[in-house]
Amino acid sequence: MIPRRSQLHVWNPRDLTLAGEEIGRTAEDTRSRAEDVYRVVADLGLHDDWRGPSQAAAEQRANTERTEFRRLADDLEDLSTALVGGADRLGHARDYVATVIDKAATDGFAVSDDWQIVSQPKTMSDAEAAEHADLMEYWRSQLDGALTELDNADRDMATAIRGALGAVAASAPASAGLSGHEGTALGEQVARGGSDIPQDVRDRVAREIAAAGLTPEQVKTLADGGKVTDVPQGTMDFLQQFYTAAGKDGFLALSEQYSENGRTEAASALSNGLAVVSNYNVGSAAGDVGGRSHIPESLRGLFEGPVTSTGNLTKGANDSPQQSMVVNNGHDLARFTKAFGLADPAVQQGSELSENLLSRAGEIASATNDKSLLIGDSFDHNVLRRDGVDTLLQDMVGVGGRDHAAVHNILSGEGMPTDYNRDDVVMPLLQRDWAEGGERNVAGMFDWIADDARPSDPSDLGEMFRSQQAGESAFGLAQILAAKDAELLDIPGMKGQAIGEVNPEITQALGTSLAPYIGNMVGVPESFTGTSAFSGESGHAHLRLEEVPRIFSVIDSNADAAGYFNAQALGVSAQLEQAWAVDGQAHQNPHYEYGAWAGNLQGVVDKGFDLEFADRLGDETSQNAAGFESKGVAYDTIRTVISKGVEFIPVAGPLISSGIDLADPTFKSAVMGSIPDSTLQANTDFADNALLANQYYQIALGLQAANGGALDPYEGLDLFRDGENGPLLSYDEIGAENPYQRLPLLQSGLVGYMTDSGITGLGNFIDSLNAGRDQVKDMRYGQ
Repeated sequence: MIPRRSQLHVWNPRDLTLAGEEIGRTAEDTRSRAEDVYRVVADLGLHDDWRGPSQAAAEQRANTERTEFRRLADDLEDLSTALVGGADRLGHARDYVATVIDKAATDGFAVSDDWQIVSQPKTMSDAEAAEHADLMEYWRSQLDGALTELDNADRDMATAIRGALGAVAASAPASAGLSGHEGTALGEQVARGGSDIPQDVRDRVAREIAAAGLTPEQVKTLADGGKVTDVPQGTMDFLQQFYTAAGKDGFLALSEQYSENGRTEAASALSNGLAVVSNYNVGSAAGDVGGRSHIPESLRGLFEGPVTSTGNLTKGANDSPQQSMVVNNGHDLARFTKAFGLADPAVQQGSELSENLLSRAGEIASATNDKSLLIGDSFDHNVLRRDGVDTLLQDMVGVGGRDHAAVHNILSGEGMPTDYNRDDVVMPLLQRDWAEGGERNVAGMFDWIADDARPSDPSDLGEMFRSQQAGESAFGLAQILAAKDAELLDIPGMKGQAIGEVNPEITQALGTSLAPYIGNMVGVPESFTGTSAFSGESGHAHLRLEEVPRIFSVIDSNADAAGYFNAQALGVSAQLEQAWAVDGQAHQNPHYEYGAWAGNLQGVVDKGFDLEFADRLGDETSQNAAGFESKGVAYDTIRTVISKGVEFIPVAGPLISSGIDLADPTFKSAVMGSIPDSTLQANTDFADNALLANQYYQIALGLQAANGGALDPYEGLDLFRDGENGPLLSYDEIGAENPYQRLPLLQSGLVGYMTDSGITGLGNFIDSLNAGRDQVKDMRYGQ
């Protein structure tokens, strides 16, 4: 910043120099004291009266503190250098400006307060006036150069100071009280306060916890899958020791007292701090990382040990007690879930407590899904009855499920204990007969997967991480549906009902989450689908083709879910057929695998319905009112879904690059043309011919797009164009009137056009497509 001339004389760079020198002495003193502390602790180990684990731990801690203080001293030294060096340059720049002003004055020029060159008017000849103007321009140039150097010196110094101050702030505790010792003392005060924690203690905790919070940049790092490694050690110590000293009861009491007094920000900050110390992606530069080891033992106990115990439930005053089931720690779990739910979901990403909530919810659901069980204990008013357990599970899934990293780990098994079995956690949640809120929360565990499946910017590391996290999560989910289809189509204890009937919202969420990966399921590579990591954490696992119809059958148990999911599958199939034409065929690489993938998908759609219907026929007690009553109704519904404007997910890379609009009515009409028409099934020969005509039509659409939006003139296609030599009409329009005559003509015209255009391998491609479809349809299950 350039001051006015009248302000320049009050600039005293010497004051900055003195401040920098004092900070430099502080840096040296800090470094010296750190060495003294370490030396004193280390020397204690030389005496026989203090040896063993406690001495070793103290020495290690002292070494950690020495490292942190050395870093702080280095940062203070950088700040000192920024001040002293900047003040020196600023002083020289200021003196240079003064020198220019003085020298300009000897030539009769003055400098105004806003840095303009001025001179007293006087009578001059033309030659003198010209010489005077040149001289004025010279001094104006000199002054501008001097002021530019002054401005640069000021800006560079400010930048250096800001950078150094930022480093100091990162190395030093955010407040004087953030240390392990202070955390212990404050936590003990909270614990002693019990149900009435003193106001001054609550106020101080609120201030210190807020000071210990993550920065927005650190929160973004967590969201992008990175690790936060620059939390000051004093802050980590403060948080860990505070929660350990406060314990479960102190944490819960403090959170509830904040909420009761309307201090929602303080309650949120309290839970944010717990999310930080329980997060394995957060640590200090000294290597102290959050996670299970930092969670107070009393809180860990909520998620350990037997899930249930035996109780005695009395229905009435004169009734004898009946044996019942008690959810252990149920009341405190409910209190904890409510408190932890006040944390910022962005800060929560990666907390082991999220995983604990989801894992324990699965265990509780498994133990209580049988509705014939009596739940509760009349002798303990804090024990939950069945409705209380339902609410508890709903909340546990809601809070834990908003942590995408935790859901990913639950589904993929990454980072979980060696004895972890995801089926034990996920299946009870999918099979439970939820109330509306609980079903919505389980569905919410998965609804982010589709959003993150495809990165919009592959150069953005955060987007790529989220895409990989989504792919690995979707793969785990697909594996569960494929392996547990029977238990989801016949939920135990639900009289043969399927998941689509018991939990329609969850089933729809499953279909939406897996839709971007439909192509991957049959082997379409990620370069086509734009997805990532749909092959498990190792990157080497793959679904077997015979598993894919099982996935479809589960989603087919709900008509709304099936309508969308199968429409997407047929849309992918259509894209692959068109991509074969767009990508160009060569003898060396005819791309017949596009046809095999497209045919596999058509077969999977059909086989999925077969499996779901076959399962339902074996259920004497369930008609699955949520599913389709027949395959004809199913296909008619898919037609309706497409006609009402379903948005197809882009899949085929060559097709995308060609610019084909998947929202175009022509494309949607072509997709509907590949769906068996129930009104034509009586004439099997014609249905087969109609399907063949549609396959040629799909390929022609790809050629049309690659040819600028219309096929070249060809007499055999004139009947099927929109105007002279215009684009092809939609498949519906072509077949709307007298399809028995027009569709065979369309097929003949397209074959002739493609033959004349030099398209080779058309017959082999169609054979590949039909073989791919038959490969799936001929699979035998249950034998």
